[in-house]
Amino acid sequence: MNKEQSRFDFDSNPKFQTIDYAVAARNFVPGYESIFDMAVALLDASVSEQAHLLIVAAGGGMELTTFGKAQPQWYMTGVDPSAKMLAIAQEKVAEHGLTNRVKLHQGLTHELPLTPLYDAATCILAMHFLPDDGAKLSLLQSISQRLKRGAKLILVDLCEEKGSQRFNDFLTAYKYHARNLGMSPEVVEEAASNVIHINCISEQRTIELLQEANFSKITQFFTALWFKGWIATKNT
Repeated sequence: MNKEQSRFDFDSNPKFQTIDYAVAARNFVPGYESIFDMAVALLDASVSEQAHLLIVAAGGGMELTTFGKAQPQWYMTGVDPSAKMLAIAQEKVAEHGLTNRVKLHQGLTHELPLTPLYDAATCILAMHFLPDDGAKLSLLQSISQRLKRGAKLILVDLCEEKGSQRFNDFLTAYKYHARNLGMSPEVVEEAASNVIHINCISEQRTIELLQEANFSKITQFFTALWFKGWIATKNT
């Protein structure tokens, strides 16, 4: 049985309807928009003008719209298990005139066909929802199996050892950052509580999983508190 399934379900979250996801993400993730700008720059250096990209956890639409506006000939396939998140993505795709270049699938990455292979992939701010009981590795392997040899993966995740002093220091800074940008104390405390129970792992463990999933040349390009970003290359 494939373990690629999040324990957190956006569709069953009763508070999701009241959340502006784009605003919340910008307020809770330092440097949020720069992640996607850097991803475009890194991928532009390694794929063709008419590349076909796999966007994992495409709900919300940030990758789709940022990449689509920056690169007018990239084609993108987005996958996400959440119907609500995909609805947001679909609305943004239509709003930016990208319908002809974007195909969306509700479901999990391992459910996608194994062909055709993609020129690159992204998995941004999603893997920390999965436990490290085989689910994280399963996701990375599912991505790897759908990439061409030498293709790039952009992975951005929340990475830190729970219970460490640095984790606690980052949690304090995380809450201050969100409050300073206008998030209410109640929302901030709820988000902090979710972080405490989220399935984050260390940087070292993340790199180990990438290597086990057949990726190499793993280079970190982003860090902001406990949010880290890497670009990696599929081996074979």
